[in-house]
Amino acid sequence: MAESTAGDGYQLRRDFTGSTRLNCQHYLWQQELRFNLHPSIPTPVPGNAIADVATGTGVWLLEVAREHPGVNCLGLDISTAQAPPKQWLPSNVDFTTWSIFEEPPAALRRKFDVVHIRLVCLVTVDGPSSMIGNIAMLLKPNGYLQWEELDLSRSVVVVATTDASIKPVAIPRMDTIMKARSQRSLIPKLGEMLCENGFQSVKRYHFEPRMEVMKFHTKMHVLAWAEAAFNMPEGSQLKKEISQLLAEVQEEANQGICHGAAKVVFVAQRGGQVAG
Repeated sequence: MAESTAGDGYQLRRDFTGSTRLNCQHYLWQQELRFNLHPSIPTPVPGNAIADVATGTGVWLLEVAREHPGVNCLGLDISTAQAPPKQWLPSNVDFTTWSIFEEPPAALRRKFDVVHIRLVCLVTVDGPSSMIGNIAMLLKPNGYLQWEELDLSRSVVVVATTDASIKPVAIPRMDTIMKARSQRSLIPKLGEMLCENGFQSVKRYHFEPRMEVMKFHTKMHVLAWAEAAFNMPEGSQLKKEISQLLAEVQEEANQGICHGAAKVVFVAQRGGQVAG
């Protein structure tokens, strides 16, 4: 049975489909980013601590823990249902529950040298800016934040086929809806808001979509949309529209029409004198 998560603000699902999509999504992002920790962040040394916020299945955290076996790695999420059992974890990995919409407990404050977060702006409804301040509390003074999102202002619809009779309709419609949701999120003003919350040296890096994996990304977007539709109220107009649209998007993808969006990575450093 699919697990609804509508009650805790998460817009997708935590069942087999949701977990598999998250793991697939991680490896597709790796294809384009080519790193787990951004090269501008100093290489962690033994004794450092890294937190992965909204960790999901923990797949990013487990890779970082393997790359840096002397570093303590903690996955944080409102639910740890998708993470591996504690008995199977490496000695330098653990998971615990915490919501980014609440201030962290004292035991987590100023504890981490690096905090990583990915794709929270599009799956939270009009996410409050308070979550930036809450995330900042996790970092040691001068610690680093790496925040990754889709930049849908630079999304594209690409047609590979030369068949003039094939006209993209559903995928452009999907792109329009995604862009509208993106404009309501924190993404367009995230860099500015990081500065307002005491972060310094805020850098924004763009990674354009690669054509050879664009079809994979399109189908992954379909999975995410199906999860989002599951949590929408029965009978809602948007749920009906998305359900109909998904079948058409899949058909267009099979015809050589795909959707791609740039990845944007923010790297910022917490100020040395920030309270919290």
